[in-house]
Amino acid sequence: MSIAISQIAETFGLTIVGKSTLVDALGGLNNAHESALYWSKNAENLAKMQTGVVICNHQDYEKISPVSGVCYLLCDNPRLTFSKVVYRFFKNLLPDYETNCVDDFRARTDLSIGQNVFIGKDVEIGAGTKIAPNVVIYPKTKVGENCLIQVGASIGTEGLGLEKDPETNTLLKFPQIGGVVLEDFVEIGPYSTIRRSALNNTVIGKSTKIGSYCNVGHNCVLGTNNIITSNVIIAGSSKIGNDTFLGIACSIKHGMNIGSNSTIGQGSVVVKHVPEGETWVGNPAKKIER
Repeated sequence: MSIAISQIAETFGLTIVGKSTLVDALGGLNNAHESALYWSKNAENLAKMQTGVVICNHQDYEKISPVSGVCYLLCDNPRLTFSKVVYRFFKNLLPDYETNCVDDFRARTDLSIGQNVFIGKDVEIGAGTKIAPNVVIYPKTKVGENCLIQVGASIGTEGLGLEKDPETNTLLKFPQIGGVVLEDFVEIGPYSTIRRSALNNTVIGKSTKIGSYCNVGHNCVLGTNNIITSNVIIAGSSKIGNDTFLGIACSIKHGMNIGSNSTIGQGSVVVKHVPEGETWVGNPAKKIER
């Protein structure tokens, strides 16, 4: 379904700058096209937009050189406005959490699927993967070959992205419309959850192993051959390199970068970026020499 930009602008009191056209999709920087709607959180991201329709604030727009291929919708709170636009005009693009397609996968002889499993629409699962009982795999998830998803794990659940609406004095959930990618030989431990990305993909790299009761937040990107032990919390938009070790019950703050070949000690709370090859421990975590 296509919606005129003028209708969106009129409904929410937005200022249109650029060519007014139609919107029929939602997206982000990594999947931009001319009829897709995005939002920008700062001037740096806004300057990278080369096509499509973007909701942004007035101050950020004044800081950039506008691009002819972009239609800008100016407002005071882009994140809140984007959320309202999606719920008003594009509910049909939100994930379907109710339709279970597990029987389509049970027919395959190259998979092992336990009892009471939910597999949503738009899911791909590679050969040799084993899925234990009571697993939930929500839409827009791609699981590679020879993965192991253990009992009670959930893949593609929504993160706790919220924006306060001053008009109603309530918290509005930011629409989580992205997906999850588990590359080959990934293991997800019992009762762990991997959150779907808000607009793009949360990615777990090849041969990364995640223990039990872990949470990987939305938009996180984990590299290859990482060991994430039990009860680890990785907050949204964090990036983990390759060959890292995260000790039991450590916590990674939102948006942190953990360099390759690094070690995070048990129970540590990481609130700063960790360079490659270093060991950090404590609360707040600090570098130690090994």
